[in-house]
Amino acid sequence: MTTTQIRLLPSIAATAAILLVTACQERLAAPVDCPNLCPGGYVVRDTVLVPLTGTDSSYEGYVLAGQGGSLRVSYQLPASEDRAVIKFSARPDSFDFRDTLRAYTIDSVVLSIGLQARDTAVKNLVVSLYRLPSALDSSFTFFDADTAFTPANVIDTFMVADTVLRGTLSRTFKGATLSQVVIPASDSGVLAMGVQLRAAAPTGIRIGSAGGGSAAPLFTTYLHFPTPGDTTTTARTFVKGPSFARFLTQNVPVLDTTLLTVGGAPSARSILRFPWPALLRDSAQLVRVTLELIPTTTVLGLPLDTAFLQARPVLSDFGGKSPAGTDGFYIAIAPLVDGQTDTVRMEVRRAVSLWQGSQGLPPAFMLQLFPEASSFIRATYGSSRTPGFAPRLRVTYALTFPFENP
Repeated sequence: MTTTQIRLLPSIAATAAILLVTACQERLAAPVDCPNLCPGGYVVRDTVLVPLTGTDSSYEGYVLAGQGGSLRVSYQLPASEDRAVIKFSARPDSFDFRDTLRAYTIDSVVLSIGLQARDTAVKNLVVSLYRLPSALDSSFTFFDADTAFTPANVIDTFMVADTVLRGTLSRTFKGATLSQVVIPASDSGVLAMGVQLRAAAPTGIRIGSAGGGSAAPLFTTYLHFPTPGDTTTTARTFVKGPSFARFLTQNVPVLDTTLLTVGGAPSARSILRFPWPALLRDSAQLVRVTLELIPTTTVLGLPLDTAFLQARPVLSDFGGKSPAGTDGFYIAIAPLVDGQTDTVRMEVRRAVSLWQGSQGLPPAFMLQLFPEASSFIRATYGSSRTPGFAPRLRVTYALTFPFENP
C-alpha cells in the first residue's frame, strides 16, 4: 500500500461517519419534514355549492298582520302604507263588590299606545286616534279605515317630540273630555279605534300589538262607587287590553314563489336545499361555511329600524310546513336595513355540521325574518331559477392526510 493510499482511508472513514451522524440527527428547532413516514396532518380544500335547481321556494301566511309584537303605521313610506286598528275587550257596566254587582261612576279614562320604533330624522310626528265601529273584525279593510278617519271621529291627537324614539303615548280624558270616549249602550262596553300618522316627510312607526307586552295598547277606566253603609266612595280600575289588533296595508305585495322572500305580512319564509356530497357528509372536517344571498331589489324598510334575517336548520323536510330548529346556537343571523343592496353573507358552519353523519339532518335552511309580521322590511333574494343571482354555499373543509398510499 502506498503512502497516498494510507492517507485516503482515514479521510473516507471520517466522511462516512459525518454523513451517518447528520442523517440521524434530531433537529429539535426545525419544522418536521417527513411526508412519507409521519402519520396525521390535513389537506384543506374549498368548494362552492349551489341549490338544487327548482327545489328552493317561498311560502306565505306563517304570521298574520297583528299577530306579531308590533303594529305598523306609516305615512307615504315607500316600504308600505299602513293603518292600525284596535278593538279593546268589553268594559262591564257594573262592578262586583262583596258578591254584589254595583253601578259605578267614571272618574277618568286613559288611552295609551306603546311607541316601539321610529325614524328620528323625520320631524313633526302627529299620531291621531279615531273612533271606529265596535263591530271591528278581520273583514275591515284599509279603505274602510281611511273612510272612517274623519274629523268627526277624532278621539285625540298626539304631537310626538322629535327627540322621542320609544315610550308610551297616553292621553287622559276627564271631566268635559270624557265625552270623547263615551261608549254607547249599543256597543256593549266595546271601544274600537284606529291609528293614523302624519309627519313632515314620508315615515313610519311601530306601536305595540296585543302581544307587545308592556307596549300593548291599553284602555284604562278609573271609577268609583258608593261604599255600602258608608258615606265615602270606593275607587276601582278596569284595565282592558286588545281583543283584536292588526294593521291594514294599502297594497299588499304579491308573493313570487320563484324568488326567496322573507318578511312582510302575512309573513313569508323560504326553504333552501343544497346537494351534500358523501365526502362532506362522512369524511370532512368543516372549517368554514358561508351562505351567500344576492338581493334582487333594494331592501325597503323604516330607516334606523333594523330587522334580522335568520337561517335555521330544517329538522324534517316537509316543504313549507318543515319544522325549523329553534336552538340559537345553530341559527345564523344577519342584519337587514332600509336601502341595503349588498350580498348577505352568513356563517352557517354550526348548522351545516348537523348535516353530517349517517343520521344527519336534511341539507336545507329555512330563511325567515325577525321580528315577523312586525317590521316594515320585506326582502327578496335570487333562487336557483334566477341566473346570476343564485345563492351559494362556500365550504372550506379539511381531509385527514393518509398515513400511507397503497
